[in-house]
Amino acid sequence: MLARFLIPQTRALASLFPLLLVAACQVPPPAETAVLAEPVPAEVNVAADAPRYAVDTGASEIRLLVYRDGPLARFGHNHVIAGRVRGEVRAGDSAASSGFRLEIPVDSFAVDPPALRAEEGAEFAAQVSDEAREETSRNMLGEAVLDAATHPLIRIESVALTGPRWNPTVTARVTLRGATRDLRFPAAVFQGADAIEVIAGFRLRQSDFGIKPFTALGGGLLVRDAVDVRLRLAARRDNEGPHIPPLKSSHFRGAITP
Repeated sequence: MLARFLIPQTRALASLFPLLLVAACQVPPPAETAVLAEPVPAEVNVAADAPRYAVDTGASEIRLLVYRDGPLARFGHNHVIAGRVRGEVRAGDSAASSGFRLEIPVDSFAVDPPALRAEEGAEFAAQVSDEAREETSRNMLGEAVLDAATHPLIRIESVALTGPRWNPTVTARVTLRGATRDLRFPAAVFQGADAIEVIAGFRLRQSDFGIKPFTALGGGLLVRDAVDVRLRLAARRDNEGPHIPPLKSSHFRGAITP
Protein backbone atom coordinates (compact mmCIF):
# COMPACT_ATOMS: atom_id res chain seq x y z
CA MET A 1 0.00 0.00 0.00
CA LEU A 2 2.79 2.42 0.81
CA ALA A 3 5.57 1.00 -1.36
CA ARG A 4 5.47 3.93 -3.78
CA PHE A 5 6.40 6.31 -0.96
CA LEU A 6 9.50 4.44 0.17
CA ILE A 7 12.95 5.99 -0.12
CA PRO A 8 15.46 3.68 -1.85
CA GLN A 9 17.78 1.91 0.58
CA THR A 10 19.99 -1.11 0.50
CA ARG A 11 18.51 -4.11 -1.27
CA ALA A 12 17.70 -5.82 2.02
CA LEU A 13 15.95 -2.78 3.44
CA ALA A 14 14.07 -2.12 0.22
CA SER A 15 12.66 -5.64 0.22
CA LEU A 16 11.73 -5.55 3.88
CA PHE A 17 10.15 -2.09 4.21
CA PRO A 18 7.00 -2.67 2.12
CA LEU A 19 6.06 -5.75 4.13
CA LEU A 20 6.61 -4.00 7.43
CA LEU A 21 4.73 -0.89 6.38
CA VAL A 22 1.72 -2.79 5.10
CA ALA A 23 1.62 -4.77 8.34
CA ALA A 24 1.77 -1.56 10.35
CA CYS A 25 -1.14 -0.04 8.40
CA GLN A 26 -3.31 -3.09 9.07
CA VAL A 27 -3.00 -2.78 12.84
CA PRO A 28 -6.13 -0.95 14.10
CA PRO A 29 -5.68 2.10 16.34
CA PRO A 30 -6.08 1.53 20.09
CA ALA A 31 -9.59 1.74 21.49
CA GLU A 32 -8.62 4.43 24.00
CA THR A 33 -7.65 7.98 23.22
CA ALA A 34 -3.97 8.84 22.89
CA VAL A 35 -4.53 12.18 24.62
CA LEU A 36 -3.14 12.25 28.15
CA ALA A 37 -5.45 13.24 31.00
CA GLU A 38 -2.84 15.68 32.32
CA PRO A 39 -0.11 17.59 30.47
CA VAL A 40 3.41 16.23 30.78
CA PRO A 41 5.60 18.36 33.10
CA ALA A 42 8.36 18.62 30.50
CA GLU A 43 9.32 20.83 27.60
CA VAL A 44 9.49 19.89 23.93
CA ASN A 45 12.72 17.95 23.30
CA VAL A 46 14.03 17.61 19.73
CA ALA A 47 17.64 16.52 20.44
CA ALA A 48 19.40 19.25 18.46
CA ASP A 49 22.78 17.46 18.56
CA ALA A 50 21.46 14.23 16.91
CA PRO A 51 21.74 13.65 13.12
CA ARG A 52 19.03 15.53 11.26
CA TYR A 53 16.67 14.02 8.68
CA ALA A 54 14.47 16.38 6.64
CA VAL A 55 10.91 15.18 6.09
CA ASP A 56 10.10 14.55 2.44
CA THR A 57 6.78 16.41 2.14
CA GLY A 58 5.79 14.67 -1.08
CA ALA A 59 6.21 11.21 0.46
CA SER A 60 4.78 11.92 3.94
CA GLU A 61 1.16 12.11 5.02
CA ILE A 62 -1.19 12.57 7.94
CA ARG A 63 -4.57 10.93 7.46
CA LEU A 64 -7.72 11.47 9.53
CA LEU A 65 -10.59 8.98 9.46
CA VAL A 66 -13.79 10.70 10.55
CA TYR A 67 -16.96 8.67 11.07
CA ARG A 68 -20.66 9.43 10.88
CA ASP A 69 -22.89 8.37 13.78
CA GLY A 70 -26.39 8.56 15.17
CA PRO A 71 -29.75 7.03 14.13
CA LEU A 72 -29.71 9.01 10.84
CA ALA A 73 -26.08 8.22 10.03
CA ARG A 74 -27.12 6.86 6.63
CA PHE A 75 -27.68 10.45 5.50
CA GLY A 76 -24.04 11.40 6.13
CA HIS A 77 -20.62 10.13 5.06
CA ASN A 78 -17.48 8.83 6.67
CA HIS A 79 -14.57 11.01 5.58
CA VAL A 80 -10.91 10.49 4.75
CA ILE A 81 -8.93 13.71 5.20
CA ALA A 82 -5.26 13.74 4.17
CA GLY A 83 -2.64 16.43 4.71
CA ARG A 84 1.04 16.97 3.91
CA VAL A 85 3.73 16.95 6.59
CA ARG A 86 7.01 18.88 6.72
CA GLY A 87 9.70 19.22 9.35
CA GLU A 88 12.61 17.28 10.80
CA VAL A 89 13.46 14.05 12.60
CA ARG A 90 16.50 13.85 14.88
CA ALA A 91 17.77 10.27 15.05
CA GLY A 92 20.12 9.61 17.96
CA ASP A 93 21.72 6.37 19.09
CA SER A 94 18.63 5.56 21.17
CA ALA A 95 14.97 6.51 21.30
CA ALA A 96 15.66 8.74 24.29
CA SER A 97 18.21 10.76 22.30
CA SER A 98 15.89 11.19 19.32
CA GLY A 99 13.00 13.53 18.55
CA PHE A 100 11.06 15.40 15.87
CA ARG A 101 9.36 18.65 15.01
CA LEU A 102 6.58 18.58 12.40
CA GLU A 103 4.23 21.03 10.71
CA ILE A 104 1.02 20.33 8.79
CA PRO A 105 -0.28 23.26 6.71
CA VAL A 106 -4.05 23.06 7.18
CA ASP A 107 -4.67 24.26 3.64
CA SER A 108 -2.97 21.05 2.44
CA PHE A 109 -5.88 18.95 3.73
CA ALA A 110 -7.71 17.14 0.95
CA VAL A 111 -11.18 15.79 1.70
CA ASP A 112 -12.15 12.34 0.44
CA PRO A 113 -9.66 11.71 -2.39
CA PRO A 114 -11.21 8.71 -4.21
CA ALA A 115 -7.97 6.68 -4.14
CA LEU A 116 -7.67 7.07 -0.36
CA ARG A 117 -11.32 6.16 0.20
CA ALA A 118 -10.71 3.01 -1.82
CA GLU A 119 -7.67 2.18 0.34
CA GLU A 120 -9.72 2.46 3.53
CA GLY A 121 -12.23 -0.20 2.51
CA ALA A 122 -15.94 -0.84 2.92
CA GLU A 123 -16.65 1.86 5.51
CA PHE A 124 -15.59 4.45 2.93
CA ALA A 125 -17.01 2.79 -0.18
CA ALA A 126 -19.91 5.24 -0.63
CA GLN A 127 -19.45 7.83 -3.35
CA VAL A 128 -18.98 11.43 -2.18
CA SER A 129 -19.97 14.18 -4.60
CA ASP A 130 -17.71 17.10 -5.47
CA GLU A 131 -20.27 19.39 -3.83
CA ALA A 132 -20.17 17.42 -0.57
CA ARG A 133 -16.36 17.41 -0.54
CA GLU A 134 -16.22 21.15 -1.13
CA GLU A 135 -18.75 21.83 1.62
CA THR A 136 -16.85 19.67 4.10
CA SER A 137 -13.59 21.39 3.22
CA ARG A 138 -15.13 24.86 3.66
CA ASN A 139 -16.52 23.90 7.05
CA MET A 140 -13.24 22.32 8.14
CA LEU A 141 -11.07 25.29 7.18
CA GLY A 142 -13.54 27.93 8.31
CA GLU A 143 -13.38 30.12 11.39
CA ALA A 144 -15.54 27.81 13.50
CA VAL A 145 -13.27 24.79 13.02
CA LEU A 146 -9.59 25.00 11.99
CA ASP A 147 -9.70 28.74 11.30
CA ALA A 148 -7.04 28.37 8.62
CA ALA A 149 -6.79 32.10 8.02
CA THR A 150 -5.64 32.73 11.60
CA HIS A 151 -3.96 29.40 12.42
CA PRO A 152 -2.45 28.05 9.18
CA LEU A 153 -0.29 25.34 10.80
CA ILE A 154 -0.69 22.31 13.04
CA ARG A 155 2.43 21.45 15.04
CA ILE A 156 3.47 18.05 16.41
CA GLU A 157 6.64 18.07 18.53
CA SER A 158 8.34 15.39 20.58
CA VAL A 159 8.52 15.61 24.35
CA ALA A 160 10.03 12.16 25.03
CA LEU A 161 10.68 8.85 23.28
CA THR A 162 11.16 5.68 25.32
CA GLY A 163 11.72 2.00 24.55
CA PRO A 164 13.61 0.52 21.57
CA ARG A 165 14.48 2.98 18.80
CA TRP A 166 12.69 0.76 16.23
CA ASN A 167 9.41 0.76 18.18
CA PRO A 168 9.42 3.70 20.59
CA THR A 169 6.60 4.96 22.76
CA VAL A 170 6.20 8.60 21.76
CA THR A 171 5.04 11.43 23.99
CA ALA A 172 4.23 14.37 21.72
CA ARG A 173 2.78 17.86 22.02
CA VAL A 174 0.15 18.77 19.43
CA THR A 175 -0.77 22.39 18.78
CA LEU A 176 -3.82 23.07 16.66
CA ARG A 177 -5.77 26.30 16.24
CA GLY A 178 -3.64 27.90 18.94
CA ALA A 179 -4.30 25.13 21.51
CA THR A 180 -2.13 22.29 22.86
CA ARG A 181 -2.61 18.74 24.16
CA ASP A 182 -0.08 16.02 25.01
CA LEU A 183 -0.41 12.58 23.40
CA ARG A 184 1.22 9.19 23.89
CA PHE A 185 1.30 6.50 21.19
CA PRO A 186 3.58 3.80 19.72
CA ALA A 187 5.50 4.23 16.46
CA ALA A 188 7.43 1.96 14.11
CA VAL A 189 10.79 3.26 12.83
CA PHE A 190 12.74 1.82 9.89
CA GLN A 191 16.18 3.32 9.29
CA GLY A 192 18.65 2.91 6.46
CA ALA A 193 21.98 4.60 5.86
CA ASP A 194 20.53 7.94 4.73
CA ALA A 195 16.79 7.70 5.27
CA ILE A 196 14.15 7.00 7.90
CA GLU A 197 10.57 5.78 7.60
CA VAL A 198 8.14 6.24 10.51
CA ILE A 199 4.61 4.85 10.85
CA ALA A 200 2.21 5.69 13.70
CA GLY A 201 -1.51 5.31 14.31
CA PHE A 202 -3.62 6.47 17.21
CA ARG A 203 -7.13 7.55 18.17
CA LEU A 204 -8.37 10.88 19.46
CA ARG A 205 -11.73 11.83 20.88
CA GLN A 206 -13.05 15.25 20.00
CA SER A 207 -14.27 15.58 23.58
CA ASP A 208 -10.65 15.19 24.74
CA PHE A 209 -10.22 18.73 23.48
CA GLY A 210 -13.51 20.10 24.68
CA ILE A 211 -15.06 19.77 21.23
CA LYS A 212 -18.77 19.08 20.90
CA PRO A 213 -19.10 16.81 17.84
CA PHE A 214 -21.11 18.31 14.99
CA THR A 215 -24.78 17.34 14.81
CA ALA A 216 -27.49 17.81 12.20
CA LEU A 217 -31.07 16.75 11.50
CA GLY A 218 -32.18 17.42 15.06
CA GLY A 219 -29.28 15.44 16.53
CA GLY A 220 -30.05 12.34 14.46
CA LEU A 221 -26.87 12.76 12.40
CA LEU A 222 -23.57 13.51 14.10
CA VAL A 223 -19.86 13.06 13.83
CA ARG A 224 -18.55 10.23 15.99
CA ASP A 225 -16.46 11.48 18.88
CA ALA A 226 -13.50 9.23 17.99
CA VAL A 227 -11.21 10.21 15.10
CA ASP A 228 -8.51 7.81 13.90
CA VAL A 229 -5.18 9.32 12.89
CA ARG A 230 -2.51 7.73 10.71
CA LEU A 231 0.90 9.29 10.26
CA ARG A 232 3.57 8.30 7.76
CA LEU A 233 6.94 10.07 7.57
CA ALA A 234 9.68 9.61 5.00
CA ALA A 235 12.82 11.60 5.84
CA ARG A 236 16.28 11.96 4.27
CA ARG A 237 19.59 12.70 5.97
CA ASP A 238 20.14 16.47 5.80
CA ASN A 239 22.62 18.29 8.02
CA GLU A 240 22.21 21.67 6.35
CA GLY A 241 18.46 22.06 5.79
CA PRO A 242 16.21 24.69 7.37
CA HIS A 243 15.04 24.21 10.93
CA ILE A 244 11.55 24.77 12.35
CA PRO A 245 11.68 26.93 15.48
CA PRO A 246 9.99 25.66 18.66
CA LEU A 247 6.45 26.81 19.46
CA LYS A 248 5.14 27.94 22.83
CA SER A 249 2.28 25.92 24.32
CA SER A 250 -1.36 27.05 24.03
CA HIS A 251 -4.88 25.56 23.96
CA PHE A 252 -6.86 23.42 21.49
CA ARG A 253 -10.13 23.97 19.75
CA GLY A 254 -11.69 22.45 16.60
CA ALA A 255 -14.11 19.97 14.97
CA ILE A 256 -14.96 18.37 11.65
CA THR A 257 -18.43 18.21 10.09
CA PRO A 258 -20.00 15.23 8.35
